Amino acid sequence: MTQQQMSKLLDLPERTLRDWKSSRSRLYTLLSHLEYDEVKAKAGVVDLSDSIEFEPSEFSVNLFWQTNQRSHQKVYSIISNYLSTLNHNDIKTLCDKFGKNMVKAVLDDKYKSLYKQRFISTNGMDIQLEGKYNQNPIYKEVLGMINNIK
Repeated sequence: MTQQQMSKLLDLPERTLRDWKSSRSRLYTLLSHLEYDEVKAKAGVVDLSDSIEFEPSEFSVNLFWQTNQRSHQKVYSIISNYLSTLNHNDIKTLCDKFGKNMVKAVLDDKYKSLYKQRFISTNGMDIQLEGKYNQNPIYKEVLGMINNIK
């Protein structure tokens, strides 16, 4: 298993794993010799590209309105859609279910994509985006919510 895979699987920053490589070398070596897909399956961990069974009752509102029942949705889509609600309880559910690092990765990806376009298009009206994505007030608010979740 690579260091990046360990970080995803354990929901740890890569800097922690770099520390482990020298200070807890046996643990790091053990982890590096495990097969990622096997551990992922046993631990019930998902990747952003995985499709999982979505349970609408876990969230404040069903953003996948096509069905009120359980459905299969991509992990990225679930996180992306519910980050947009700015609902603290929904964001906490995302962090509990998928891990803070995965939720932060989707948040970063969404805002980087928006700022790469340099505008948001809304029904014929374009809103210009200037500056850096991580200085956006809404980005900072959501990131603060994620960081404050215990």
